[in-house]
Amino acid sequence: MQNFSPELIFSTAILIAIYYSLALLFIYVFRGILWWFSGAFYLVDEFMWFLYNPLRVFMRANKKQREGVKGKVTRGSFLIFTTFLIAPAYKLAIYFLTTPLRLITAIYFDVIMYLFVMASDTIEELFNPKLGAMRFKKGFKYFALWIVLFPYRLFWFFVKNILALVDSMMMVIISLAWPTFTMFHGTSHEAVTSIERAGRWMVGRGNFAGSGIYFGRSIKTAKLYAGTKAFVNNDGQTMFPIIMARVTLSALRNITTLKEDDRKKVADFSGQGGRELAQRIKFPYFATEFWRTDNGWWEYCLIRGGEDGKLVKSWRIRPVGYAHVKPENSYSGSLQRLWGGKAHYCLSFTNIAMAAISVVIVLALNYGHAELFGYGGFLSFIGFRI
Repeated sequence: MQNFSPELIFSTAILIAIYYSLALLFIYVFRGILWWFSGAFYLVDEFMWFLYNPLRVFMRANKKQREGVKGKVTRGSFLIFTTFLIAPAYKLAIYFLTTPLRLITAIYFDVIMYLFVMASDTIEELFNPKLGAMRFKKGFKYFALWIVLFPYRLFWFFVKNILALVDSMMMVIISLAWPTFTMFHGTSHEAVTSIERAGRWMVGRGNFAGSGIYFGRSIKTAKLYAGTKAFVNNDGQTMFPIIMARVTLSALRNITTLKEDDRKKVADFSGQGGRELAQRIKFPYFATEFWRTDNGWWEYCLIRGGEDGKLVKSWRIRPVGYAHVKPENSYSGSLQRLWGGKAHYCLSFTNIAMAAISVVIVLALNYGHAELFGYGGFLSFIGFRI
C-alpha cells in the first residue's frame, strides 16, 4: 500500500490549486465571451421578429393616437387581415420557414449558454461552497466541513448537471415547436436570486398594458427597470441586474388592435385599467405588445389576469442566465454565478406535458421540411434521423 508522504500530499494540493484556478479563469473569461457573442445571435432573433410582423412600425401609437383615427384604422386593418385569414396564413408561413433559424438560436441560448452557466455554477459550488452551514465558517472549521461534505456536493454536482441536460433538451424542443424569442427582464439582485432559485415570477399589477410579467426586446429596456435597483460592485462600478430569458409568447396582441374601450385602459398608471385589460384579453391571446412612446421601444407582457402581485410559474419563460450590465454599454457585462443553484425546468408536470406536445409538433415540422426541401429535414442538422 502506497504511503501518503508529505511531498505527495503537497504536490497533489498544488495540482488541485492549479487546475481549479485554471477552471475558474476559463469560467470567468468564457462567461464574458458568451454574453458578448449573444448579441450576434440576438440579431438572428431580431430578424425573425421583424418577419413575423413587418408592419409593426406602423402600429406605434401614443395614447391620443390609439384613441383617435390611427387606432381605428389599425384595428380595422387587423380585423380585415384576420377575418380573411391573411395574417394567420402569413404568420404560419413565416413560422414554418424560420424553423432553421429557431434551431440556430436555440442551440446557442438553450444549449451552449444554458448548459455552460449551469455547469460553471455547479463547478464553483463543488469547490467553493459558501452556502448553508459553511457560509460563516472560516479557517480549520471551513476546511474540515469542506472535506466532510465533498461527497455530498459531488453527488449533487452530477444530479444537477444531468437535470440541466434534460432541461436543455426540453427547452430546445419547445423553442423549435413555438415562436420563441430571447428577451430581457430587469429587476433587483435579490429578485433575480428569488426568480432563478424558485422559478417563480412576480405578476405586475397592470400599470400599463395588463397584469402580467413584463419583458423588453432590448437590454436597454431591462436596464431602465433595473435602474432604481442598480448596485455598486467591489470595483466601484454601477451594475444593472438583467435576466436573459427565452420567452414563448404564442398568439400576441398589439394594443392598437384592441377595442376602443380596451385601448383607453392602456397606460392607466393607477393600475385599474391594466387589471381590467388583463381580464378581458382572452384565448387565443396570451401576451400584449405595446410601443412606449416616452422611451422609444417595444415592451411585452405575458398576461396573467386576476393574479396581480402573485408569484407564478410559466412554461413560457425559460431563464438561461443573468448578467450584471454596466451603464455605458448593453453588452459590457458578464453572466454571473447564481449562488444556491437555479430551478430546473424539467421538474414540472406542466413543462413536461408541453415538451411532449412540442415533440409531436417538431416531428411534423421536420417531416414538412424534409418533404419540401429534402435532406432529411432540419433535424439532420443536429445529427437526428427520422
